[in-house]
Amino acid sequence: MKRILIINLAFIGDVLLSTPVARALRHAYPQARIDMMTVSVAAPLAQRNPYIDEVIVYDKKGQHKKWKALWQLLRQIRSRNYDLAVCTNFALRGAMLAFFCGIPRRLGYAAQHGEWFLTDAVSPVRPPLRHEAENYLDVLQPLDLETTDFSLELALQADDIVSAAREKEKSDKPIVVLCPAGSYRRKSWTTDGYATLMKKLSSQVSWYLIGGKAEAPYLQRIAAKAAVPVTVWSGTHTLPEVAGLMQQAALVISVDTAALHMAQAVHTPVLGLFGPTDPRIWGPRGAKDRVVWLQNCQPCWGRGECATQHCLRELPADTVIQIAQEMLAEMRKQ
Repeated sequence: MKRILIINLAFIGDVLLSTPVARALRHAYPQARIDMMTVSVAAPLAQRNPYIDEVIVYDKKGQHKKWKALWQLLRQIRSRNYDLAVCTNFALRGAMLAFFCGIPRRLGYAAQHGEWFLTDAVSPVRPPLRHEAENYLDVLQPLDLETTDFSLELALQADDIVSAAREKEKSDKPIVVLCPAGSYRRKSWTTDGYATLMKKLSSQVSWYLIGGKAEAPYLQRIAAKAAVPVTVWSGTHTLPEVAGLMQQAALVISVDTAALHMAQAVHTPVLGLFGPTDPRIWGPRGAKDRVVWLQNCQPCWGRGECATQHCLRELPADTVIQIAQEMLAEMRKQ
């Protein structure tokens, strides 16, 4: 295998969770060129994957919706003469792209009829309680590759940490990054909960609220409710810059979203707040990481009707505060 293309067209967190796949391929084929094709929003973090040589952007919602631009992309990939394509998520689109790019060996999942376009299709059936970072490695079964290293990594560049270094210089208190919004509303805790947490720890830490541009009004509501000093980053910085801020932080507190995986990838302790999803599958796994999960109903994954959202609305602020204080105290001992 001299040229390998990893295809992951899912979300930011999924691209980060596929790090063990890239690492296993790099260790198995140390002299190979290993590239990754991913969507625009995830590309900046894929470019910081230490096992990837180059990132190819597939703008499925933008320019590559047009046939001419898509054909030019396919021709570009065909010209690179990849020996192997590894489609790490279930989407049919990745398998189709690998096929039409003329890549001779194509690994992926027998899901959504993807097997029609693959040379090696593995079962999409997951064990019930195995972490997603391990699940991704199933796609390498046809190559007989195994690993016990499921950690996430980001190799940040000097420019990525400039903004964070300036922020750290402004305060003599440790930075705590709070990401309160997930990909859908049911992943989020209550505004009152966030505000109580921020008020209680405001004398000990410098607060940073992070999210995308769409979350800006929500972040501002939380900041107003807390009424404590806080810096809001709502789509104002690149993802690598946000990762740089996390790297400088003492603690990241996040719901189940990409920020939680970013924190792991820069080796900052993370406190995960979970409700409708299962932390045993999507949660942080570092030795210093913690999770708060009431587990008062089966994970619903945000599907169906839920009038109460009690899995997160009933999450006691005192519990989150206590665990956050314990994690900060542990940091101060080092």
